[in-house]
Amino acid sequence: MNLQIQQVPINTLKPSAYNPRVWDQKTIQDLTKSIKENGFLIPILANSAKGREQVVISGHFRLKIAKDLGYKTVPVTYISVPDIEKEKRLNLTINRLSGAWDYDLLKNFDIEMLLESGFDDRSNTHL
Repeated sequence: MNLQIQQVPINTLKPSAYNPRVWDQKTIQDLTKSIKENGFLIPILANSAKGREQVVISGHFRLKIAKDLGYKTVPVTYISVPDIEKEKRLNLTINRLSGAWDYDLLKNFDIEMLLESGFDDRSNTHL
C-alpha cells in the first residue's frame, strides 16, 4: 500500500459522527502547546472511498486543535475503506493502540521535560 501525505484544506474534512473520543481541558492545552511548538507532525487519516470521501478516521483531536489555531490546511493521508463498519473498527483500533510506558526508562528523563510533555508527577507515583 502506497500512502502519501497531502496538504488538504481543513474545511473539506468531515469529522466522523461516531468517533467516541473525548478530551479534557488539560489534554486540549497539552496538544495545543505541542502543535504551537512543534507544528502539525502526525497527519490525519481520512477515507477516500466513494461515498465516504474526506471522513476522518483518525486525527479528530488534531483536527480540532488545528481549527482552533486557525490552520487553513492540514496534512492528510488517505485510505480507501468503503465499508463503514470497517471504518469504525479502524477508528477504534487506532485509538486503542496507545501503548504503555516503561517507567524505569522514563526515570532517566529530566522531570521538567516530562512535565512539559504532559506528564503529571502528582497523578503517577512511578515518576
